[in-house]
Amino acid sequence: MKLEWKGIYKSKDQLPVGDLPLHAVKFKEPDSMLKLNVVAALFVLPVIILIVLAIFLKSFLTGSMVEIRFFNLWGFILAFLMILPHEYLHAIVFPKGEKVELWVSPLALAAFVVSTAPISKGRFIFLSLLPNIVFGFLPLLIWIYLPQSLAITDIIFSFASLSLLFGIGDYLNVFNATFQMPRGSIQQLSGMNSYWYMPKKRDSSFTMTE
Repeated sequence: MKLEWKGIYKSKDQLPVGDLPLHAVKFKEPDSMLKLNVVAALFVLPVIILIVLAIFLKSFLTGSMVEIRFFNLWGFILAFLMILPHEYLHAIVFPKGEKVELWVSPLALAAFVVSTAPISKGRFIFLSLLPNIVFGFLPLLIWIYLPQSLAITDIIFSFASLSLLFGIGDYLNVFNATFQMPRGSIQQLSGMNSYWYMPKKRDSSFTMTE
């Protein structure tokens, strides 16, 4: 993976165009960053449900309802500091030697990576989930077992919760891949959109990560 900083994203015309096969199928997904954020916001509810379940589990384990302080300044600062590492974790899942571009979009309040490298369905789903597991799910799991009296407990809860919310665009990718891509298919970016296609026999190595 060769990560390249590209700067501020202004138009989808800036994004690389992939060399797609003729039978590639475009994902049914938003065609702009703003539309993407609006649709991805639908995944806020599942994240909130996950956080609420974690609260109830911690309360069950401690024997009393835990006091929740979501707005912890240090937790929020830490979550924002992890925005670029979040994108780096996406990038490292792309195949070795492939070029990956890192962009920031102030208008959409987002950072993102793009690569035209073809990858398997399983790899694409793992790529989308990895930073959310590392910065969101695992810290939330750790929080469940931390004593509520520790100062770091509130920090970790805020950090984990906000990190999970930052990943709503990734969950949309996972949803699309799960329900639109057939088993054994290949995902590839071109411009703003993802495409999928079934590999020819000589491309079958792409599917081995599933």
